[in-house]
Amino acid sequence: MSELPTAPSAVAPGERGPARAGLHARAAALAGALVAGLLDWFYPRHCYHCGVPLEESRARILCRSCTEALVAARITGAVCNVCGLPLAAQPVDGVLCITCRAEARHFDLARSFLSYAGPASSVIRAFKFDGQFFLGPRFLAAMLDRGWLPADIGPADLVVPVPLHPQRRRERGYDQALLLSRVVAARLGGRLLVHALVRTRYTSQQSLLPVGKRWDNVRGAFAVRDAAAVRDRRVLLVDDVMTTGVTASECAKVLKKAGAAHVQVLTLARPAP
Repeated sequence: MSELPTAPSAVAPGERGPARAGLHARAAALAGALVAGLLDWFYPRHCYHCGVPLEESRARILCRSCTEALVAARITGAVCNVCGLPLAAQPVDGVLCITCRAEARHFDLARSFLSYAGPASSVIRAFKFDGQFFLGPRFLAAMLDRGWLPADIGPADLVVPVPLHPQRRRERGYDQALLLSRVVAARLGGRLLVHALVRTRYTSQQSLLPVGKRWDNVRGAFAVRDAAAVRDRRVLLVDDVMTTGVTASECAKVLKKAGAAHVQVLTLARPAP
């Protein structure tokens, strides 16, 4: 899986601008390549799912066998028209899953690349919980390079990450949805609006709660910082995993209340029913 380009460093006053910045960048890249090469020689990296040593480890996340399994995990068949949940049979137009029939969703459409199982779940867990912050952006960029973007995802004016509470960010060390959003904005277009949404209170992890308590956990937990920035805009909301869709719906609710014209949701994966 290919490496992502890094953003150019800011130039301090008195420096000679792009020429010096480019020289430093090339030197840093060369040093990084040498160090990585030595590490790969003595400590070959392993597949993030099955653990076998990887060939050309700097360019890969999964072994060839697990990559093939990942291809099979793509969500390409019949899905719920609203939340994108994979369905057992090809639906007619307008068919919704049980949850979307029973509850109003505040987002207009949600889609995911993969079923959250097997190699996909291993990579995402390492990205989200094991400090492997580089994995998510590389994983997402590779899927976009392969043309795996769900066909229903349309153009957006704004790309907005589902926000972390500051305490959670300190615990984790980074904001995984923000890292993914940067890739989405760079590859698909749309202005990245980092602080469009804020989390107003600390919440428990949704995945650790029973389904019936997830609405209460996030109800009132989000706010729009600048309503004028989202008014009449098409928003693409980005996160790592969507389970029940409760968090995404609550985010979409406040965005719509602030005047957003349309809210789509894009995630790396979601559990199959």
